[in-house]
Amino acid sequence: MSTAEGGATGTDGWTIVVPVKALDRAKSRLDPVLPSAGRKSLVLAMATDVLRACLATPGVGRVRVVSVADPLVRDLAARVGAEFVPEPPPAPRPHVDPLNSALTAVLADVRGPIGVVAADLPELRPHHLARILASAARHPHSTVADHRGAGTTMSFWTGAPDSRVCRFGPDSAARFRAGGAVPVGVAADLAAAGRDVDIPADLATLSSRDVGAATAGALRDRSTRHATRADGVSATMVP
Repeated sequence: MSTAEGGATGTDGWTIVVPVKALDRAKSRLDPVLPSAGRKSLVLAMATDVLRACLATPGVGRVRVVSVADPLVRDLAARVGAEFVPEPPPAPRPHVDPLNSALTAVLADVRGPIGVVAADLPELRPHHLARILASAARHPHSTVADHRGAGTTMSFWTGAPDSRVCRFGPDSAARFRAGGAVPVGVAADLAAAGRDVDIPADLATLSSRDVGAATAGALRDRSTRHATRADGVSATMVP
């Protein structure tokens, strides 16, 4: 069982889990356009905006950050008021995906409705997540597909803990559906919930998006500026 550090301990409402990959490995597909320092800064900034959005969403009672014991990620959780949960050791079986194994272990010890929200959704706002949770509450298991339709940015469960099986990774949208998940539509004004940042093309579009304040700040930094049209970034604060 995982042990949470700091943050609120109440269990009323939704528990939202935000996984943050080890910073030295996170967003490696951005390496062609971002130096290591800029990539790590962007990962932390996007996670900051996602966590702020989750914490400010009506109906959310607790937010957990799951990551390796990185002091930068631990400090981020403490700074925004989320719980930090050290990522459980990887399963000894080589064919078991470590992210899904870790998340499944973390989800198992939480009562009540729970969701996993990706840490790379810099446009996410509390009103987006509130509407998605209202839809998710009507189903035992539901998911939000990414903007390409193959991946998954969010997954929710309202049933028993033993029903929570994580299937993130390549083609996860189809695998979640095969496991009984109901897709939650996020077209039009909810599209931000599916616009994750994985490849250079995603990064290049952020300058025209209404991203959170932390991400906007990271994009204006010299270490990331050349990879985006950062002058146009909106610095609207996530409440």
